[in-house]
Amino acid sequence: MEKQQLLDKIQREAEEWERFLAEVGEERMEQAGAWETWSFKDLVAHLSAWHGNVLTRLDAARRDQAASAHFWPAGWDVENDNDLEKINHWIYEENCDRSLSDVLNESRQQFRYMRELVRSLSDEQLFDGDYFDWMEGKPLATLVDFGHFHEEHEPELREWLAKQELAE
Repeated sequence: MEKQQLLDKIQREAEEWERFLAEVGEERMEQAGAWETWSFKDLVAHLSAWHGNVLTRLDAARRDQAASAHFWPAGWDVENDNDLEKINHWIYEENCDRSLSDVLNESRQQFRYMRELVRSLSDEQLFDGDYFDWMEGKPLATLVDFGHFHEEHEPELREWLAKQELAE
C-alpha cells in the first residue's frame, strides 16, 4: 500500500460514514436500543473514543515520540475481556451526557485529522514495521483500520435501522 491509497481509504470511509449518518437520520440518533441499550449517538461516541486512541498514536509518530499511554484508566488491559467491558462502560459514562451535535462533530473532525496526520508522515514511518519500536513490528498504517465499526457494529446497526424503517 502507498500513502495515497491510505489517504483514499480514509476519504472513502469518511464518505461512507456520512452516507450512513444520513441513512440513520438525526431524529433516530438518540433513541435507545441501536446497539444493545445504547443509542446511535452513544455508539458514535464509542467509535470516536477508539479512533481518538489511534489519532493519539499517529500524532506521537508525527512528533517522532513514543506513543503515550492509552486513553483508558491505568491498569486496564484491552486484551482482557473483563477490562474491555470496563473500558467500554467507561467510554459510555464519559460521553453519555454530550450533545448529539458535539459527538457528530468530533466524529467528522477525526476523519480530517487522520488524513492530516497520515499526510504528515513519511512512507517509511507509515509502512516500515520496524520504524517505531512501540508498534512491535507492525507498520503504523495498520492503525488506520475501520473494521471495529464494519465487523462489530455495522451489521447490528443495519438490523436496528431496518426495524426502525419498518415501524415508520
